[in-house]
Amino acid sequence: MKWCKLGILFLLFICAANAVSAQGINKSENPYYKPYFDSLKNLEWPYTFPILGKQAYKKGYDLPYGYGISGIYFTQTQEIVIQSILLGFNGSEQLDFSDFITFGPTTAATNAYTIRPDIWVLPFLNLYGMIGGGTTDTNVSLLDPIGLETNQHFKATSFGLGATLSGAVGPFWMAWDNNYNFVDVDVVVEPIPAFNSSFRLGHSILNPSDPEKSLSVWAGVFYQSISNDTKGSINIQEIFPEIGEGGLINYMRDWATTLPPGQRVVANQIIDKMEDISNGIDPGNAVIDYTLDKKVAAPFNLILGAQYQFNKNIMLRSELGVFGKRSQFLLNLNYRFPGFRKNPNK
Repeated sequence: MKWCKLGILFLLFICAANAVSAQGINKSENPYYKPYFDSLKNLEWPYTFPILGKQAYKKGYDLPYGYGISGIYFTQTQEIVIQSILLGFNGSEQLDFSDFITFGPTTAATNAYTIRPDIWVLPFLNLYGMIGGGTTDTNVSLLDPIGLETNQHFKATSFGLGATLSGAVGPFWMAWDNNYNFVDVDVVVEPIPAFNSSFRLGHSILNPSDPEKSLSVWAGVFYQSISNDTKGSINIQEIFPEIGEGGLINYMRDWATTLPPGQRVVANQIIDKMEDISNGIDPGNAVIDYTLDKKVAAPFNLILGAQYQFNKNIMLRSELGVFGKRSQFLLNLNYRFPGFRKNPNK
């Protein structure tokens, strides 16, 4: 019996954290690399972006090319807390069932694929967009009025915008990334927004024979917040494709008698359709409407990452989220190019 499928619908805020901040500006005081960084001071910068790029090069900073596009694979598993649930039937007023339905641990496992175009507007400011899709597997346990566990698989599309601030202090670079990501799911009325923020502190190890090649490593912290309210509706046949024997229906009837009058009406309307399904009768166009108030169980976790830069055009990045009640893994292939010249004759 899959009565608690209703409880999993709110989980489709997936693909929430599918952007990694760029490495940003780089500078080394190592005497071995002095000829390379001195050469940057004499480099002409004819490109439009980043603005102030010429001034940064004059000070010996090595900047990434202004334009880039990334292909990202992201997977995440985290625990969700359901704080309240409102239910209605076929467009009726939704009533609070929070005191009468108890959820156990709920987890959402996400796999997302994202395209991320970006531009360095200033040497320290990167703006980007995100568009992609993915899947999520959600596991929900219901403790009361009945004890059971179910797993569901959903598809979703996502889109978002973000910005990264970065800079260098001595041999270290820092990056602070923030983005809003919206996930659009068929069973949810409106796209579900998620806010993601992360801070990274890292160091770049340059290749002795070719300073354009480098290995960067970092550690940091990741924060995620999702919209508290998720509203939607679903056909009862999708929630209860099979009920089983009538003993469960009788138990649910007994449970409904303990509810306040308004909640009892909604519960009995749903149970009537459950009984139709158990008797092999088509329940027809019977829709359950819901509003769920939820939050991530642990908004913070640590991140560890590394990037290998093959040259100033191609970079491969990987990142792992650890500790807390969230685990993450990201793989990012980034291609960069200088963009447009201020004066094509230069």
